[in-house]
Formats: sequence, structure tokens, C-alpha cells
Amino acid sequence: LSGKFDVTLGGKKFVCHLSMNAFRILCERENLNFSEMDSYLKEKPLSAVPKVVYYGVLNNLMFTNKSLDKMPEFDWFAAQILNDQSSLEEYTGKIALAFGGDPEDEESGNK
Repeated sequence: LSGKFDVTLGGKKFVCHLSMNAFRILCERENLNFSEMDSYLKEKPLSAVPKVVYYGVLNNLMFTNKSLDKMPEFDWFAAQILNDQSSLEEYTGKIALAFGGDPEDEESGNK
């Protein structure tokens, strides 16, 4: 379970690093069990997708030991992702790759 991808929101570029630590942070802060993640993403995509990406970006800042001051507020972050349907679909696909990977794409997912 791992994947990295770039996220550009409001003209700002971030790196989303979805690893077990990103999901640990998300589960602790959102009071979820990891086993609930699949149903959470399916049942509440408008909340879940921005949160998964958000905690992936936060995880990357922690992993690379960068200042957490660079992290925007979640509501701004979600508003940017949900501004158009194609962004939601794009990030949903990238999250799916992190969960299972794409055997034809060695650069992403499940490493």
C-alpha cells in the first residue's frame, strides 16, 4: 500500500504520499478503522477523497521533514478538489492505484 503523486490546487503544487502512515493519520484523526476505508470511500466520496489526499500531503511533509506551516486548511483543500468533477475522479483513480497498483505502471501504486 503506497503511492505518490502530484497535486496542484489553487496554483500550488503538493506531493501526496499515500502510505500506511498516511492512513494511520487519517484513521486516528477521523475516528475510522482501516477496515472501513473501502466503504468510506464508496459511501462518502465527497468527504473521503479530499481527506485521503489531504492526509497524504500531510504525510509527505512529515516524511520529508518539511514545515507543516506549508499545509493549507482542510476546507480550502477540499474546496479546490471539489471545484470540478474531473479532479474528484482523477484523485479517486490515484487513490485506487495506491491501494492496489497498476501492473502496467511501475511508477505508481503498491510498492
